[in-house]
Amino acid sequence: MPIRPASGPPSTGRGRYPTTANHAGTGSAPDDERLDPVFVAMLRTSITRLARSQRAERQRDPRALPLSLISALSTLQRLGPLTPTQLAHVEGVRKPSMTRALATLIERGLAIKENDEYDGRQCIVRISDKGLTAVQESRRVVDSWYSRRLRQLSHQDLADLMRAGGALARLASETT
Repeated sequence: MPIRPASGPPSTGRGRYPTTANHAGTGSAPDDERLDPVFVAMLRTSITRLARSQRAERQRDPRALPLSLISALSTLQRLGPLTPTQLAHVEGVRKPSMTRALATLIERGLAIKENDEYDGRQCIVRISDKGLTAVQESRRVVDSWYSRRLRQLSHQDLADLMRAGGALARLASETT
């Protein structure tokens, strides 16, 4: 949950935020009154714009796969072989949508469909070597874009982002 930093505001040009002595610098849970709605809105807007720009950068690559396909491949890479139903659940989509996506991935040689050795009624899908390469290339394109963008920041802004990185990672992992 974003809180007002004890040392001052984000770089929006606004004044200092008040802090409470019982939480300043302790890492303990913030009081709700320490949440700044302007900061929350700025964070939401910034993350949304970054995500949109990241998607646009990926789509500029003529070899790029749609985000839904890269996402499914990334999940297979991270979790290993899954049934289509399991993959649909993890990806937060309905099984018919996942079935269509998997058909495309299998047709392109990016995923491999196998019979489940424990349950003959099921199939298992795993990422292929070609799929691993596609995920790595997609990440390379986006990481390169982020690197170019980060180089444009001041040393102070970059240091601030590096300090906030852990908190952003925790925030992201709690929402998935």
